[in-house]
Amino acid sequence: MKKWLDDYFGLYKKAIFDKSIYDKLINAKNMIVDCHDSGGKVIIVGNGGSAAIASHFSVDLTKNGRIRSVNFNESSLLTCFSNDYGYENWVKKAIEFYGEPNDVAIFISSSGNSPNI
Repeated sequence: MKKWLDDYFGLYKKAIFDKSIYDKLINAKNMIVDCHDSGGKVIIVGNGGSAAIASHFSVDLTKNGRIRSVNFNESSLLTCFSNDYGYENWVKKAIEFYGEPNDVAIFISSSGNSPNI
């Protein structure tokens, strides 16, 4: 259990204190702003708990950042696309149906083990 806690908190420590992350965050912010400026939207996707993170981020981006953002957590969409195209393909199909050329997609897998993400 101690190793798991060390690994878990080590990830947060790296994200908070490792300055090499800054360039990646600044790049992500610039991509989102460029998307907004070109009339695109931000699409944020995740599974399970990551879907909740995606939903929260999407709402914050829209409300606080005034950046048009959507996420796919509608159960009818997820079950329909999973049923018709396979669970491993529902995200791909959702992007095909809803994505447009100037959009930016952000995929969240908090475990890092989501094959469809």
